[in-house]
Amino acid sequence: MDIAIYLRKSRAEELNNSIGETLQRHKETLLEFSKKNHLNIKRIYEEVVSGESLYARPQMLKLLSDVEKGSYDGILCMDIDRLSRGTMSDQGIILETLKNANTKIITPNKTYDLNIETDETFSEFETFMARQELKAIKRRLQRGIQKSIEDGCYIANAPYGYSKTTVNKRPTLAIKEEEARFVRLIFEMYVQKGWGCQKIADTICLMGAKPRRSDRFGRTSIMKIIHNPVYIGLIAWNRKTQIRKGARGNAKQITIYNPKEKWTVVKGIHPPIIDKELFEQAQKLSAGRNHPPSNTGIIQNSLAGLVYCANCGTVMQRQVVRGRPYLLCQKPGCMPSSALLPVEDAIVRTLKETYQQVMVTLEKAPQPAGKSRISQKACESEIRTTEYQIGRLHDLLERGIYDENTYYSRLFLLEEKKKKLAETLRALLGDSHENEEKIAKSEASIWELYDSATPQGKNMLLKAFIDRIVYKKEKGAKPFQFTLDLYLRPFESFPNAF
Repeated sequence: MDIAIYLRKSRAEELNNSIGETLQRHKETLLEFSKKNHLNIKRIYEEVVSGESLYARPQMLKLLSDVEKGSYDGILCMDIDRLSRGTMSDQGIILETLKNANTKIITPNKTYDLNIETDETFSEFETFMARQELKAIKRRLQRGIQKSIEDGCYIANAPYGYSKTTVNKRPTLAIKEEEARFVRLIFEMYVQKGWGCQKIADTICLMGAKPRRSDRFGRTSIMKIIHNPVYIGLIAWNRKTQIRKGARGNAKQITIYNPKEKWTVVKGIHPPIIDKELFEQAQKLSAGRNHPPSNTGIIQNSLAGLVYCANCGTVMQRQVVRGRPYLLCQKPGCMPSSALLPVEDAIVRTLKETYQQVMVTLEKAPQPAGKSRISQKACESEIRTTEYQIGRLHDLLERGIYDENTYYSRLFLLEEKKKKLAETLRALLGDSHENEEKIAKSEASIWELYDSATPQGKNMLLKAFIDRIVYKKEKGAKPFQFTLDLYLRPFESFPNAF
């Protein structure tokens, strides 16, 4: 029997053992079990993640993909809850995939054949109980977090200006003076000098200030400091919401900022850096100024993360000016801006032309010696297979196995493959009007798909084929007088996906 081993560290084991010890112990147990039962191990999948979310478990997603290909007769794991303790939909995806592939779940205590009704029922009950256990763990953790916050403890990462410490065994913050002096300067510049966030960021960077997770301060990081009540001795909880990977079609986990009415604010046991009166003055000033909207978790810019300024090398951002979206550099006076839509149109036009040139080159390339012309029957069969793959692709997206980025990438490849097969079939069949109509129905353009996609879908589709774009525009240039340098991902790697 060909099997795969799946290993995942559980939350409870983290308290008593190191990650390496836990996984090694489980691996040794399963290897010994497989040897005694004459099981042929083809691959071991192991990861250190929570079992709560299927989207954040790359090894499990890879395992499910291999199971669908019929690679294994069984999956060996320590217990059935190692496969999933997540949502009912996640558990359903895993069990349904294993059942459809006739792949058994094997544990040292029991083997589950999901095509046997009693085993399927028992496995569903086991996963249900695992889900209830996870909910209980989360409730206990949340109660502990809430109690710590009410007691004035600080349990998150230390903000700029502070370091983590403990007072009477309670987690809190201590002032980090080499950073705290810049925090005081930020508030003074903002309130007393009336400077904007970008000017403050540029000034403190020149004075030697270094943020914790980037090369330099920007206007967004300055605004976060100005709005954070931790600097007057308060603790604000629930300021942010984490959107897990795939929840809204996002390719990775993202963070959105909640409105103040949703915050939980209590007095902390840590010392303040800023006077309360100065902090309140900063809040009043901020309320009267115009600021870019905060992240809502949904991409509105089809070019997000793609276009870079030719001068400073930073990512260009979308900003609405008088109701019209513009693409601009966040460093004032660095690079003239342009309306976003003309830039997007120029990028798509260049991408179309480049793709057509690549396809022409591939068509003219000499075929390998001894390769015979594809037959009509084989071509028709390949078209049907490709259409099935496209239909299957939609199902994988709806079930959450594929995120939107993977979906659009593979859809593009399949649609182009079908189009090429249709052209080959046309050449084999001749110019019959009846055949032309049949073939025309099978030809779908990826560019039509792009036109109908949401900004987030367009962004994911562009990122599948473009690595980065360098934008340049001279001062005083007309609206359409800009240059774009596109750095594409290698086209020659696309056929390898099939």
